[in-house]
Amino acid sequence: MATDKPLTIAAAVALSCIGVFGLIPQPIFLGALQDYLGFSSQQASLITASEVIGGAIASIFAAFWIRRANWRLASLAGILVVIIGNVAASFTTSETMLLTIRFLVGLLGQGTCFAVAIAIISETSETDRNFAFSIAAQVAFGVIAFAALPYAVAQWSIAGILIPLAVLAGAITLLLPAVPTGSGREFTAGSAGPAASPLPALAALSTLLIWCVGLGGIYAFEERIGVAAGLEPTSVGSGLALAVAVGFLGAIAASWVADRWGRVLPVAVALLVQVGAIWLLQGDMSWMRFALTAAVFHFFWNFTGPYLMGTVAANDATGRIAVLMPAAQTGGFAVGTGMAGSMMVADSLGAANVVGAIGCAIALAMFVPIALRMRAAAATA
Repeated sequence: MATDKPLTIAAAVALSCIGVFGLIPQPIFLGALQDYLGFSSQQASLITASEVIGGAIASIFAAFWIRRANWRLASLAGILVVIIGNVAASFTTSETMLLTIRFLVGLLGQGTCFAVAIAIISETSETDRNFAFSIAAQVAFGVIAFAALPYAVAQWSIAGILIPLAVLAGAITLLLPAVPTGSGREFTAGSAGPAASPLPALAALSTLLIWCVGLGGIYAFEERIGVAAGLEPTSVGSGLALAVAVGFLGAIAASWVADRWGRVLPVAVALLVQVGAIWLLQGDMSWMRFALTAAVFHFFWNFTGPYLMGTVAANDATGRIAVLMPAAQTGGFAVGTGMAGSMMVADSLGAANVVGAIGCAIALAMFVPIALRMRAAAATA
């Protein structure tokens, strides 16, 4: 396959990192909106959620154009929107203008890049492994972001986040020649039979969505939870940088474990541990407790992701459902962030823990029957 070329995979992985520009630095951006522009938790969460919602809508639209458009040109257009939008937002203090710009950046920029990345990786011969690489790269980006951006924010307010992201997006244009101009696979849209049914893939996609609702509920407020525990913002940033670094190992572990023990046991253990870590991430905490709890959460978060994404791709007989994964991820994060923010009363952040734990628990209940069905189908094949 043309998509199996190492440089093409690298380009897809880099584009996937642009796709999560609205997610990875979200806790820092949300905190900066409150600390430097004076927005409330509800206002800040609405602005950050609008960016993620824009990316989710872009992914839904991509299901209609991804098999027709020139992927290389679409990626270039998306990167240019990210650059222009980030520069413009850096000089804006209006809530309405920020909400509008961030929505458009997510819709026309990050969402477009993410859709192309998912389409490329879904057409590789080692899909699960390459999804793990993609998540590992996103996590590595997160380590750098959490280590450096809090200091940049302290110096330049929200521009300390947005301008570096614009520069990084510009650098990724160097990989665009390796992006295919379009799909190399043929899909039989009209084929009949159980193998062509979209229902298993849609069920797996729904599980991914619910899980991301839970993640979005807690992740956006991790920085605020650390500050509420009495820690300095820069200390919280270093703690989250450590946690995200450990999360990188979770993605690598998933690529190594793969299907050695099937899917049910690894995912069930990972989701149960996430529920416990989310519940412990509240109240007064030392830096060590905060960092270790967040690290456990991020490890098993990134361990789970490749399994859920691989489950969607493995069940997709149409070639169009896998490209909806960014919508499930970004849309789930947006809903979770908005839900947790709207449920908060005064300075209490407990709603974030509730949304996070419930989302992971429901995802577990949904995933088990899907995985058991796949195992039974494989046994009879």
